[in-house]
Amino acid sequence: MMRRGGKLAGLASRVVGTKPFSTEIFVSRLSFYTTEEELQNIFSPFGAVDEARLVRDNQTGRPKGFGFVRYSSQAEAQKAVKAMDGRIIRGRLVFVEMAKERKTE
Repeated sequence: MMRRGGKLAGLASRVVGTKPFSTEIFVSRLSFYTTEEELQNIFSPFGAVDEARLVRDNQTGRPKGFGFVRYSSQAEAQKAVKAMDGRIIRGRLVFVEMAKERKTE
């Protein structure tokens, strides 16, 4: 793998992909105690939330600390990213970005 601009390039970038979903955001570093209802409430001031979901461990059912929020429009999703990236939610600094399509090459 090669470093490009301080980030690793190669397999990781091919697996994650680069094409953003137009209305979905990715929220990481969430508290394990955050609920889907809380996630929806936190992100609803930026637009109509169609879905808020937490990714859970298959065996325990506990949240893994990240999730996705889908809006009705791309403008709403972008507004949420701009407003919430780097904010504190439930005592944790969270990162928010546009979700990317997952590739399975």
